[in-house]
Amino acid sequence: SSGINAEWPLRPGELEARTNLYVAGDAACFYDPILGRRRVEHHDHAVVSGKLAGKNMTGGAEPYKHQSMFWSDLGPNIGYEAIGRIDSSLPTVGIWAHQDKTTVDSGNERPKAGDKYDKGIVFYMNKNVVVGVVTWNLFGKIPLARKVIGSLEEQTDFGKLAVQFGIHGN
Repeated sequence: SSGINAEWPLRPGELEARTNLYVAGDAACFYDPILGRRRVEHHDHAVVSGKLAGKNMTGGAEPYKHQSMFWSDLGPNIGYEAIGRIDSSLPTVGIWAHQDKTTVDSGNERPKAGDKYDKGIVFYMNKNVVVGVVTWNLFGKIPLARKVIGSLEEQTDFGKLAVQFGIHGN
């Protein structure tokens, strides 16, 4: 351990751990105005926080407001993107699109053996507010997910929300 307490920056949100000592990337624990105190280990966060720490080292005083995302390609036809608080202790709502259907079902259908669900969204919830989103085989939806998380609105119609993400096409 370096002995530097990066948990409580002198100027919250500006990535300054001590006077003239800045942190970025995996070492940075920062205050997220929507999700609270966070520490994330993702490429996106490392790049954005590194650039901001550099700006602030040269006299800037810009707060860190970026909602970091991460992704993985698991093969030629499978991948996911995620943003926000992805935490297995949180309740989730998952919406999945059947590969052979073009309409939204009532939610009462039971999956059958052999059914193929090739796209999906998992919403991570804090009470009725979305705090995290994982998209499965739905790419380029992170800006919309940031907007949903940032709205802090209570969600009740997840089918309608999933349609905004283009789960059945687009």
